[in-house]
Amino acid sequence: MNLIYMQNNKKFYFILITSIAFIFQYIYNNSGYFINTISETSEISNYKPYNFKHYNMSQGAKCIVIGGTGATGKHLIRELVDSKFVQVTSLVRKEDPSIQSEKLKQVVVDFDHLENYKQEFQGKDVAFDVLGTTKKQAGSAEKFREIEMGIASKFSELSKEAGVRSMHLLTSTGSNPNSFFLYPKVKGEIEEKMKKEGFHYLSIFRPGFLDRGVGDRWIENVLIKVMPSVKVSTLAKAMRIEAENELLNSPSPNTVKVYSNKEIFEIAGEK
Repeated sequence: MNLIYMQNNKKFYFILITSIAFIFQYIYNNSGYFINTISETSEISNYKPYNFKHYNMSQGAKCIVIGGTGATGKHLIRELVDSKFVQVTSLVRKEDPSIQSEKLKQVVVDFDHLENYKQEFQGKDVAFDVLGTTKKQAGSAEKFREIEMGIASKFSELSKEAGVRSMHLLTSTGSNPNSFFLYPKVKGEIEEKMKKEGFHYLSIFRPGFLDRGVGDRWIENVLIKVMPSVKVSTLAKAMRIEAENELLNSPSPNTVKVYSNKEIFEIAGEK
């Protein structure tokens, strides 16, 4: 009897551990979401209120965005067109008709040949990279890396070449170029690439689980109920505020700051 009980217990724990491992692997490699319960501590800045001593945005700050038609990107574009930025250029595969503004310029591009659109980077003060896909959407690990790293690298290089002052990058909690998992590994590699570009200012947003407001993925429906999360609208608001804050307060050159859940809520004023 005890032997049967012990065997059943082993089976139970084996199934439990396997299930947990499967869920985490699914989140990393397919969903592009990771659960963040502890705030990152590397190079976190103290958020400061605006002052207009260094930069007057009414003079004409302009920005360029990739990923503007995605879940976070849509909210970011709305934030930017409602802000003091005078021009918002969004590089897209297909125009998004749901967002209309005189400030917004949607440019349909071939992301495999982003270098053909150098003119769109000229005169921009700020760049945002909120591009994101998954291994499942890309079709393979190789294609995922090609899309994520390839496009981000070219976007970063063209931004720097054009004299863009600051870059604001969306990755994920756990991003690490040495990670065992595909998603955080590639995101970590993108972070390192942008650090090497030497922008005047680089902010890296590493949110935890993203609440897109659309429960069309079963894993999201389960996790959103039990795990800490960040709404994509809150994330977009924080990115816009941080970009304005950098222009207005002018930190030291080559500043790199990393934000995770706690700081994202603080910047957005949603503590």
